[in-house]
Amino acid sequence: MPLPSFAIRAALLASAVTVSTVFNAAGADALPHPDATTFSIAEAIAAAEPGATIEIPPGVYEEQLVVDKALTLVGTGMPVIDGGGKGDVIVVNAEGVTIRGIAIRHSGRVVSDEPAGIRLLADSAVIEGNRLEDVMYGITVWDSGGHTIRGNTISSISEYPVERRGHAIYLYNSWDNEVLENTISVVRDGFFIGFTKDTHIERNRVSEARYGIHYMYSQDNSFTLNTFRDSIAGAALMFSERLTLERNEFSHNSSAASGYGLLFKDVDDITMVDNWIYGNRIGLTLEGTPQTPGGFVNIRHNFISFNQAAVEMTSTTAVTFTENTFIGNLRLVESRGDIVSSKNRWSADGRGNFWDGYRGYDANGDGVGDIEYRYEGAYDDLVEENEALRAFSYTPARTALDMAAEWFPVYRPEPRVVDSHPLMSPPMKLAASQSTRDRVVVGVSMAALVAIPLFIFRAAATTGTRRWRAC
Repeated sequence: MPLPSFAIRAALLASAVTVSTVFNAAGADALPHPDATTFSIAEAIAAAEPGATIEIPPGVYEEQLVVDKALTLVGTGMPVIDGGGKGDVIVVNAEGVTIRGIAIRHSGRVVSDEPAGIRLLADSAVIEGNRLEDVMYGITVWDSGGHTIRGNTISSISEYPVERRGHAIYLYNSWDNEVLENTISVVRDGFFIGFTKDTHIERNRVSEARYGIHYMYSQDNSFTLNTFRDSIAGAALMFSERLTLERNEFSHNSSAASGYGLLFKDVDDITMVDNWIYGNRIGLTLEGTPQTPGGFVNIRHNFISFNQAAVEMTSTTAVTFTENTFIGNLRLVESRGDIVSSKNRWSADGRGNFWDGYRGYDANGDGVGDIEYRYEGAYDDLVEENEALRAFSYTPARTALDMAAEWFPVYRPEPRVVDSHPLMSPPMKLAASQSTRDRVVVGVSMAALVAIPLFIFRAAATTGTRRWRAC
């Protein structure tokens, strides 16, 4: 019996709605699939024309995807793509792919395979607004460039120790990228960047990592307004050149294993301006910097304060420090090797740095001290020979030793810092960059530093008075 004409028309309409998920770029906007339980993303990719948009409805999709044409994958209601614990979850083999608004999880677990949530093998991808979790590596970029990676949240496998996790954003042999506004935590390295150039990294936040930045053999890149905190180390920058770091925060990286805000090793042509480096075990570690005779490293107008050690350097460094703020560091400059004062410059163009221990004067009121600042570090020299002496930090014994070195030249070691134009006031103040939590912690700490000695003094004075009266 032939079907009525209205039934045929209804069947054709239902068929058209079923395939309406995939559209040519020249056509109308994509519509969500009416039945997420039967929808296959892989089948939609296979059926789509280059330039199409595929809207993925809410739901959990246990699929591994290969995107081999220029498509836009857009999630509605943050659908989940679950890789089933095998290999990469999404591999992009075509130029001009966009992936937006999708939760991507459960990549492979074999560390040596380096499985990723998203692996980019072709140019000009846009990866934005996604949530990558429980993946070994987050976004891996390999032999491709021109990508935009924006506004993603990335974490690795939380039950693994930090050394077995993967990197959040892994750029290898890449170029011309923008990496913006991503939130990264519980990973091995926030950014691993190798053999990469002309890439701008801005407004990202990295915490609970091994290194916030692990950076090698790369050129002409920039980091601006990023936060790297609460990790084993903020940044390790090695064997590279022409790098700019501006208005970033490197804080609370205090691991005994490394704990530096930034490590510079064998790098050239570094410009570091307006950064906040505080609360670390070591603020800056410098070795073989710059690497070549014609190279430079300019560290200007940074807040390098409240670290256990502000700067650690070897005798192979030749760095220029100007207009930096050094406040509240337990130790100012630690040397590794021979004398470190001969090659490094602590002032330029009549401007030095602010040192909280400077006791000079400014007769003409130009904001620059009229006598040089010298830091010998007599106590630090002894601590380097006998670590047990660190127990006397912030005691009268340390003060006496430093005063003796200053007053009696026979005890004076070779200076580690000679700043000919020390500044009378700090160019930067911590409150401008601190979170509320940081301000509370610092306030409580400062109050305790004042209150505890006063309490002890009052108790001792009261006890002494009572004993005198009893006699």
